[in-house]
This record gives sequence, C-alpha cells and structure tokens, in this order.
Amino acid sequence: MNIKPILAWSAGGLILATTALTAQGFGPRMGGGQLQGQAGFCAPMTRLLSLTEAQQANLKAIEGSHQASLDAKLKAAEIAREAMRGAMHDASVGDARIKELRLTLTGATTEVMLERRAMLREFEAILTPDQKAALENQRLQGGFGQGMGRGGGRGQGFRAGR
Repeated sequence: MNIKPILAWSAGGLILATTALTAQGFGPRMGGGQLQGQAGFCAPMTRLLSLTEAQQANLKAIEGSHQASLDAKLKAAEIAREAMRGAMHDASVGDARIKELRLTLTGATTEVMLERRAMLREFEAILTPDQKAALENQRLQGGFGQGMGRGGGRGQGFRAGR
C-alpha cells in the first residue's frame, strides 16, 4: 500500500481546514492555542513516547530554539486573523480587499505550520525506532489534537458511529 497519496491528501485537508477555521476567527484557545506555550509540545510527546531525561532535555532545547520565531509567526497570524474578521463584518470593505486579507492570513498560518513542522522534524531525529513507530501510530489515529478544547478539538460527533 502506498501511503504517500494518503499523506498528501491528509496534509492538503489539514491546510484547507486550518485556513478555513482561521477565516472564521476561532479564538486563541481553540484548535491549537495551547501550542503557543512550552508545555504544548513537550507534555504530549513525553507522555506518549516515554522519553528519556536526555530526550526531554533535547525536546525542550528544540522548542526553545524555535520559540521566538514561533511566537512572532503566531502573532502575525493573529493580527491577520483579526484584520480578516474585522473586514468580514465591515460592509464598506470590498471583495478585492477581502481577497488580499485572505492571502495574508493564509500565508501567516502557513508560516506557523511550517515552523511547527520544522520543530517536529528536529524532534523526530532524536527518537528511537520504537518511538518513531509510536509517533507514526499516533498520527494515523488523528494526531495530538484530541483533548484540546471542547469536544476534543474536533466536535462531538467527528468519529463515525457517534
């Protein structure tokens, strides 16, 4: 079974969902606001993967090395989100301006996603093969988003059969 097309479609869906939600103006504590802080990345990884003390220190160092850049990108995304939200509610704003703001917002949220992806790639480099397998299994089950916000961050009836 070739997993690359599945991953490509999943990544595309994630990008579309993220940009659609940002345009709707979800708040800073919904859909990932927790990842702004130090504990947002370390805690789930440490619990899931049973990291050694050295791995935990490396994870915190990786997070620390990206924190300033991530904070700046999160701030830029929030500013773009607020501008988009304001424009959507202002009848005097034309469609062309909405399109411009949308492109700015998409670019800003993409930068946040790329920074987080870079952090994860660095972190994956310090994992054992068993830990990498556990991480991949978690990805296949829906990632670390479960438990964030109300309804696990996905709405109450996301899974089939509910």
